[in-house]
Amino acid sequence: MRDSHVSAWFWVGVPVVVYFGHYLLRVLAPDAFFDHYILHESGATEQGTILVLALALIMGLVVLREVSSLGDKRLWLFFGLFCLGCLYFGGEEASWGQHWMGWNAPDQWASLNNQNETNLHNSNGLAGSLLDQLPRNLLSLAALIGGAIVPLVCRARGRTYTPDSFAYWIMPGIACVPAGLIAALASIPQKICKSIAGDVVWPMDINAGEVKELMIAVFLFVYIVTIWLRLRHRNDEIRRLIPK
Repeated sequence: MRDSHVSAWFWVGVPVVVYFGHYLLRVLAPDAFFDHYILHESGATEQGTILVLALALIMGLVVLREVSSLGDKRLWLFFGLFCLGCLYFGGEEASWGQHWMGWNAPDQWASLNNQNETNLHNSNGLAGSLLDQLPRNLLSLAALIGGAIVPLVCRARGRTYTPDSFAYWIMPGIACVPAGLIAALASIPQKICKSIAGDVVWPMDINAGEVKELMIAVFLFVYIVTIWLRLRHRNDEIRRLIPK
């Protein structure tokens, strides 16, 4: 789907500025400033991830309310799971409030968490992998395949979905391609540079793992906004057909 009603400044500008802004700041800003205000646990990258996920959750709830009018319970289930995913992702990033309130993890919990945080994704052993790496890898694949490759293939083949189909309301359109590609490939430049230069990775050292999580959040936000705009565009079309 072309999603021509979505402004290019949003679907191109937001992911490009957020991602490449990290490299620009790494080059222009003093190392101490970048490390403290951007990469720190309470820095802009991690807090930005939480903020973007909160916005995605809010938009998801708006979409969840509006898709009820379409009469397809599968849509309600799909976007309900989307909202729960954003809540889990954002809650885990914020350690469910620990980073803001500053409490210490209970001793029993801290013994199971490799960073002494009240979250699940930093759990020791297999549990941590299943609750951290697995969801992140699945989201990366979803961003790459569903958010970038599928829309481009559909565009090349001229394939479209009709508004009465389930796929029309859940499939990412062309507007998700930049965010999908960046989210999936965000850590590649730093990994390439590190493989060549070892530990001397400046100015590529932007803490690619944290930036990747931010870009996955940006992809989710861009995606849900395009769905909301799709719904609004549908409602506008319906209003035009109603005689005044």
